[in-house]
Amino acid sequence: MVRPRREGGGDSDARVRNGRYKGVRMRKWGKWVAEVRQPNSRGKIWLGSYKTAEEAARAYDAAAFCLRGTSAELNFPDNPPEIPGARDLLTPTQIQDAAFKHSRRAAAEDAEGAGELGVLMMGPNSGCFAGTNGVEGC
Repeated sequence: MVRPRREGGGDSDARVRNGRYKGVRMRKWGKWVAEVRQPNSRGKIWLGSYKTAEEAARAYDAAAFCLRGTSAELNFPDNPPEIPGARDLLTPTQIQDAAFKHSRRAAAEDAEGAGELGVLMMGPNSGCFAGTNGVEGC
C-alpha cells in the first residue's frame, strides 16, 4: 500500500521539521529524550534524557552516525560527530555511550565559552563529572 503524500512534505531536509529535531521529543514534564531506530529492524535504541533539545539532537546525530555512517541524515550536518571506531559494528550500549559523550562534548564546549566551572554528566549507562580544568571522575 502506498501512503498519500502529505501537503508540504517535499522538504528532504532532516534537520529541523516544524521546529523539531529528528529523533527528539519532549516529555510532559519538560525533559528532552532521544532515541534512534535500528536499521532494517523495528527496534529502537534509547539514548537517554537531556536538559535541552540541542543536546538530545546531538545524541541522535552520534547514534545515527554510528549506525549509518556518512550517509546518516544529521540534525547538525555542519558539526558531524567525531567517533573513533564508528565504522565498526557497535553494540547498542556502545552506541548509547558514544551518543551521550557527543552530546556532552558539545555542551561542555558551550560551557567553556560561557566560563562555567564544570558540567555534571549523567548518561544512560554511567555518571561522570568533567570539569573545564581537565579534572574528570566517574
